[in-house]
Amino acid sequence: MLHKSVYPTGLAWPNTWPGTRACVATSKGTRARHMGQMDRNRAIADEVESNVPAPTQGAAPFDSRPMTGSQGGEAKVALFQMINEWFTQYIRTNPATQQPPPLPNPQPVPVAPQGVKLLRLNKPPVDKIRKHGAEEFRANVDDDLERVEFWLENTIRVFDKLSCTSAECLKCAISLLRDFAFQWWNTLVPVVPRERVTWVFFQTEFRKKYISQWFLDQKHKEFLELKQGRMTVTKYEREFVQLSKYAREYVFTKEIICKRFVDGLNEGIKLLVGILDLKEFVLLVDRACKAEDFSREKKKSDSEARDSRKRLMNKPSHSSSKKFRDSYS
Repeated sequence: MLHKSVYPTGLAWPNTWPGTRACVATSKGTRARHMGQMDRNRAIADEVESNVPAPTQGAAPFDSRPMTGSQGGEAKVALFQMINEWFTQYIRTNPATQQPPPLPNPQPVPVAPQGVKLLRLNKPPVDKIRKHGAEEFRANVDDDLERVEFWLENTIRVFDKLSCTSAECLKCAISLLRDFAFQWWNTLVPVVPRERVTWVFFQTEFRKKYISQWFLDQKHKEFLELKQGRMTVTKYEREFVQLSKYAREYVFTKEIICKRFVDGLNEGIKLLVGILDLKEFVLLVDRACKAEDFSREKKKSDSEARDSRKRLMNKPSHSSSKKFRDSYS
């Protein structure tokens, strides 16, 4: 028989597990329930003692003297083994009781070497920019200035799409330069302080070198003289937006942009759209397209009406001439 001191009175036995009648939740400050729980625990301990098999005949009697460290460890092992057996029996007799879920197996987290991670962070996305439409630039004598400017604008668009930093934009732009353009950059950089060599500096110097002031002035003049003429509203709007970047001082507010766009429309469309006094450019273009469709339909109907009147006017003359010929014969 095991000694009572092996079983602490506050231990929760299997018949006091959650879901059994003996399980009582201890309230925050109720002393009576606490004392009742202690009495029930003592009763359970006595029951455990009574259920332990009696020593067989000839076995040495139990020594009530204090146990040594090794004896205490053996007693704990025996105690845990009995608890495990009781709990297993309890689960079998009460299948509705929910068993505690097994602990999940921790999944190993792959850790990349620190040196590789730093290398990837510092490496500019040179390969990515080519996949997203960035092209190489070669400075030829017969280059169209509009093509040169388109190269710079397209490169900026790709960088913005990839959310490149200023340092990455500079490195990637340099990687796209070829032949004389690359030589020009290598000649320029050594005479400039290193802290000034930035992405903004690259754009400014590139425009100075390959986009002349004469070209900018010419585009500025084209915008000021732009009229719809024989263009459709859609094409006129595309030219208007393309040329407006050369004359920012004339399109710095939404109201001014809309007014200048209306002034360049043909008279028939201008009359239909001008009375609306729209201040949103997108809405203005939409209304202008609808006014263009209306004008086109009106012209078509007017042309068909004129042709119909001509046919009506010519029909009696043909019949009268035929009667004259018949009477003469």
